[in-house]
Amino acid sequence: MDNSAAPGMQLPWAGKQVSPEHVEVELSTLWRLAADNMRISQNMNVRTSVLNFVICAQDEKTARKASAVLRDLASTHIARVTLLILDTRSDGPSEVSTWITLRSFPIISDIMRHHFEQVTATVGGKAIQYVDNIVQSLLKPDLPVYLWWLNDLPEDHDIFHRLIKLSSRVIIDSSHFTQPEEQISAASAILQQAPQCALSDLTWGRVTAWRELIAQFFDIPEYRPYLMAVDTISIEHIVATSSQALDHHSSQKNPIRALLLAAWLKTRLGWKLSEDESDNSRDPVTGTYSWHMSERDMNKVVTQPLSAITSGEQKTSAPLGGIRISVQPRELVKSAPGTLCLVRMVCTVEGKQAIFTIERGDDDDHVLTSVEVPGSPRPPRTVSIAATHKESDLLHNELEIMGRDRLYEQMLHEVFALLAE
Repeated sequence: MDNSAAPGMQLPWAGKQVSPEHVEVELSTLWRLAADNMRISQNMNVRTSVLNFVICAQDEKTARKASAVLRDLASTHIARVTLLILDTRSDGPSEVSTWITLRSFPIISDIMRHHFEQVTATVGGKAIQYVDNIVQSLLKPDLPVYLWWLNDLPEDHDIFHRLIKLSSRVIIDSSHFTQPEEQISAASAILQQAPQCALSDLTWGRVTAWRELIAQFFDIPEYRPYLMAVDTISIEHIVATSSQALDHHSSQKNPIRALLLAAWLKTRLGWKLSEDESDNSRDPVTGTYSWHMSERDMNKVVTQPLSAITSGEQKTSAPLGGIRISVQPRELVKSAPGTLCLVRMVCTVEGKQAIFTIERGDDDDHVLTSVEVPGSPRPPRTVSIAATHKESDLLHNELEIMGRDRLYEQMLHEVFALLAE
């Protein structure tokens, strides 16, 4: 560790400060020291990486938190990590500084350990215009490049596009956007401008458990006719006080999870927005939205068969003429803004109404699922969704994906279309 009081930014947690041109030489020295310090030297001299993981932050505090998250990543993702801190201030000095360290974790016991390399770089002033060249020089060749962009997208999209061109996959987290609507629309525009970009969002991973629970309702054959008879969908998301939003480094409201879920339900059920714009309402100040769907494209309905067998006869529901999807805020303490707290689907078949509900439990880690169907009472079920909250688990899943997340990309454009109404 080099904690000397040299001029410029001090990052003692990032390791030893070195000149950018000496990064590779100094890393080789650290590897030799790591092997010498082990109780056994077998397999300790092998420098292995399966990917390049580039993390972009716009301040030192955010970068340090990201560095801490790396401790929890599974050992299957041994990477060359490049932690990039961009100083986008117009009056900032034009300079590049680098630090290096080896991160270590046990495999079977403390005797057998894996290491991965972490290079931390600060780039400021006019040097940001060459950020792609700087990052390129720090990458290990012939390995996929995963880019994780922290917090808000940059105002200068050119910086983002430069890094996208280097990357195999790009990961964002819209749950931390300070201006959710504007930022998610910018993400959709960036994806359209860079069609080769494989974009994904940790927030989409947080919605996955809710999507799975909705689908599980209709795994039961007797409930399938109700899926085509949904006439009302209500989704609620948490909004917080200003102080709570500050604690979570986010805005007071962030409806992105609710909007992604609404877009997913809309497309999975094959509905199209009403052409009458007066049927739709949007209030971004409070995070309240409502859309009326007037027509259905049966070719886009994904759930088949949509029928149930009753007394040996097949009973099929007929599509309704319209559906309303609403997104509403709910004030709740001790929860991060944007957290989903309710999904309710009301369906009517032959005059009989069924209600399918998923609601937040006593904490953010559990939800209660319930079904109210005439003549078929079922007790509510408690389900844990704790795995959707841990950032390292969400990152682990993203690093497992080698190709594009086509479904998320489609939902991103759908949200953009819903917000444009």
